[in-house]
Amino acid sequence: MAYTKKMIIFDWNGTLIDDVWLNLNAINGVLEKRKLKPITIEYYRENFLFPVSVFYKELGLDVEKEWDEITKEFGNLYLSSIDKVKLFPDVVSSLEELKKAGIETGIFSAMEHKMLNRHVEMLRISQYFRFIEGIENYYAEGKTHLCKKILEKSGYSERELLFVGDTCHDYETAKTIGCDTALISRGHNTAEILRNTGAPVFGSITELIKLIRG
Repeated sequence: MAYTKKMIIFDWNGTLIDDVWLNLNAINGVLEKRKLKPITIEYYRENFLFPVSVFYKELGLDVEKEWDEITKEFGNLYLSSIDKVKLFPDVVSSLEELKKAGIETGIFSAMEHKMLNRHVEMLRISQYFRFIEGIENYYAEGKTHLCKKILEKSGYSERELLFVGDTCHDYETAKTIGCDTALISRGHNTAEILRNTGAPVFGSITELIKLIRG
């Protein structure tokens, strides 16, 4: 199998940046404040889903009454250590290869738009992307509602795009507009969970890049 695409649209969290540990720490901080049992990274990766309010409710959080407070607490805990979040080791070299092959790239994330742009700038890779698009709030409700906008922004047809993500939600997002998906298994969902979507699953972006031809 080989991909022939004109543009690759990447998810951010867990796909280009290694931030599962930070999400886990932030969620456990929210849980511990309410005297709820913290979760393990194994549980997190096997159960994490969008919208995150559903995931939080399954953890025992009262999302109906405390949603705004919960999201603010999570956001503050996440941001307190965001400067420690790194790119996965193969990201820059992979982006360089795509650039040399003449394949454009973009970012489409469920992270709030301004925060996303600041983080990309912080990690000094904004020059690789034709666009960087997040959502309009901090609730991490998902991004399927913005798919049409992303398709129009790309200027390409569905067949010319490849979505690359690390969660089942990324697969659902791409499916909304009929794009092919490739999933990377080192992020927020396990390889086993990702394979249930039927999409191809890779251990790294390097593995995927080998199958991409300009």
